[in-house]
Amino acid sequence: MNMFKHKNTPLIIAFSIPILMILFVVVSIYIPGLFVQPKYNFLYSTGEDYYGNRQYSVIGGRLIINPTPTPSLNYRSYGNPQLYVHNVMTNESMPVSFEDGSNYFLDSNTESPDGYKLENGSSGGGFFPFWYDRDYGSKYLVGHNVSKKVNVRSHSSSYNSIHFLGWIMQ
Repeated sequence: MNMFKHKNTPLIIAFSIPILMILFVVVSIYIPGLFVQPKYNFLYSTGEDYYGNRQYSVIGGRLIINPTPTPSLNYRSYGNPQLYVHNVMTNESMPVSFEDGSNYFLDSNTESPDGYKLENGSSGGGFFPFWYDRDYGSKYLVGHNVSKKVNVRSHSSSYNSIHFLGWIMQ
């Protein structure tokens, strides 16, 4: 019996090294995402018109209403734009009124102060067994080598119907 264990030791080592390497890669990819969390909630709007005219924007850290363009005969509206605050800790979006949204001080930079960006989903990528599949209609918080899907609300099927307005500064 001892002879059998001694004879197969190189074979056991040869099979265990690739398995240990795969486990190391999996742990090094997924463990950091458990400890790195975004800190800044953000404000966004949905439902702007077909031509990309936005009803809301941020100037000087404050939410404003843009003047509405005069519609033409072939003007197509998606309805009244809605404002939402996305809570990054609970990954939920709650509707807010313009009055409530205008009380926030907003940082309209594309990158949050803690190093995250809100990005559109894309087609799949990666390599086996780490294949990922994103869709164009989804949004992701990306930063610090971590990508987290965010549950945002949209009133349109258009993939760019979510308009980031700013990070809410506390």
